[in-house]
Amino acid sequence: VGSEMCIRDRDWQATKSNILQSISSAFLEADSNDISYFYFSGHGSQLGNVTYICPADITSFVDSAISVDELESALSAIPGTKVVFLDSCYSGGFIGKAIDVTTTSKEKLESFNDGVINVFSQAQSKGLLTTNQYKVLTSCHYYQLCWEILPAEGDPFGVFTMALCEGCSYSDNYPADTNMDTRVSLQEAYLYVRDWVFSYRISQDVQIYPNNSSFSIVEY
Repeated sequence: VGSEMCIRDRDWQATKSNILQSISSAFLEADSNDISYFYFSGHGSQLGNVTYICPADITSFVDSAISVDELESALSAIPGTKVVFLDSCYSGGFIGKAIDVTTTSKEKLESFNDGVINVFSQAQSKGLLTTNQYKVLTSCHYYQLCWEILPAEGDPFGVFTMALCEGCSYSDNYPADTNMDTRVSLQEAYLYVRDWVFSYRISQDVQIYPNNSSFSIVEY
């Protein structure tokens, strides 16, 4: 079983340089047998056909954000399997996937394919986010906003994050493990989070790559 590593930059420490440098340092000793986890919860943006996550030190300049190709480049340097969770607006643009599309026109999809997804179109030769080394869940589609829960006290948190935690033992059980094999697969997590978000009538289509994956993201 490979080791599991994560990045813990948070709040004002989550600057662009810290996030990208932490990817290199936190996963420095990873090898081809390791499983490495990257989780980001925060703001996301989209300019033209490019999707970004917004670090704590973002300014009005686009190069202060972390673009889809910058994150992909940093993660692709890590050997082994990468499990990526993104809870931010427009985060589906980081995998170029379209799950549960209902209102997107053919022209809009073609425009998107010419933009964000071109970063991953070379995946067969470069081994990027569309190869089997990546297991990805994002909180919404590339054209959608994300929603937060506002607790009575404390900071707000994303509905995607809440659903993922609830499904994977936040309350000392594992309701996402629908086949009760003491493992939560990527597909089970996706279905649980998707249905949890839908139950609150929130217009936010959770995304997955690859679809129907039996890869275990939690074992107990």
